[in-house]
Amino acid sequence: MIKFFRKIRQKLLTEDKFSKYLIYAIGEIILVVIGILIALQINNWNESRKDFAKSKNYLSEIRKDLVGDTIAFNRSIKSISASIDVGEWALNRIHDNTSPIDSLWMSFDGTYWDTSVNDRTFQRVQNVGDSKFTGFESITDEINNYYGITKRRVEYKTSWDEKEVSENQSYMRDLEKYIEIDEYRMNMDGAGTLEKTFSIRQDSLEHVRMMIEFANSTRGRNHFKNNYVRHSRLLNIFKEVKETAAELIIKINKELEQME
Repeated sequence: MIKFFRKIRQKLLTEDKFSKYLIYAIGEIILVVIGILIALQINNWNESRKDFAKSKNYLSEIRKDLVGDTIAFNRSIKSISASIDVGEWALNRIHDNTSPIDSLWMSFDGTYWDTSVNDRTFQRVQNVGDSKFTGFESITDEINNYYGITKRRVEYKTSWDEKEVSENQSYMRDLEKYIEIDEYRMNMDGAGTLEKTFSIRQDSLEHVRMMIEFANSTRGRNHFKNNYVRHSRLLNIFKEVKETAAELIIKINKELEQME
């Protein structure tokens, strides 16, 4: 092909047909430019295909992370709801020696929730600079918001919960000066890992009476009220995260199905 064009060029020069040669030269330049543009377009197309394939794989992995989030947050929603129920019981029902001792210990719960958004795949995407999800631009902003704004909101609330629980554990130390830890409390704190428990030497009726007395004190009731407020707010955001994750899963499924 190169020899063919070279012969034409030489013939035109030999025949002293400069104007025709000039037209030919311009045409040759145009052909070269067109060839370069086509090559660039093909290269860009190939790169887009590669980026699309990577984005599709990333979305599949993000979907798995989101499914894990819905499971984790649903589990925490159930446990927080149970804690709130116990707190309500403590505020409304503790008034005499008929209060169940196990429920009393549960009402003094010092648990905090550290459930978090799993951004494993999203961070991997960020690290390689592929944050636009080529071919799936319609849901890119929602994904970025979930792993940005939503994740930070969860971190703020769970950090607040941990801080409040850690700083307000002194009431338990005060209780333990007078109230002996019973078998239920040992098993609860041991989370099923204890091989042995030990019965209390304290009179059982006196044991209950002192726990009820603390529960009805200003300090005890403020403890329950603070827990109720904090856990209610945490419960709301956990529900929002679960709902957002579930909606994202549906949208990702729809996008992936359309690209099949």
